[in-house]
Amino acid sequence: MKVNTNYFGEINIDDSEVIYFEDGLPGFEYLDKFVIIKQEDMIIDWLQGIEEDITFPIINPFLVNKEYEIKIPDNTIKKLEIQDHQDVEIYTMVTIPDNNIKNMRTNLQAPIVINNKNKRGKQLILDERYPLRYMIFEKVGE
Repeated sequence: MKVNTNYFGEINIDDSEVIYFEDGLPGFEYLDKFVIIKQEDMIIDWLQGIEEDITFPIINPFLVNKEYEIKIPDNTIKKLEIQDHQDVEIYTMVTIPDNNIKNMRTNLQAPIVINNKNKRGKQLILDERYPLRYMIFEKVGE
């Protein structure tokens, strides 16, 4: 399928790449189909909407916080039909301010869990153990 995007132009998406979010994402519950766009040599990936041209920068949170831990709730494991932890990818959303890339931050309280085996995903809302606004460049290299 072809998808027109503002950031990447027209892209070809294989149906097997589409990730289904049954509940959508918080604030975007009406959207349930996304694809991840990866660019070589970049730590930021992109969660691109299929039904609407909306793009969210995402990152592997373990790259920016080596102490980050997440316990996926049993109901999410069941809902996403996770059978093996090796099938799971975790991302967090990134905010990239226009005025200063050094203020780039990620939301460690709301990880995105994806079962790559069946391409099902869900965004979780965790307790306040991790910050809503984790400054990436302040922590990288520590």
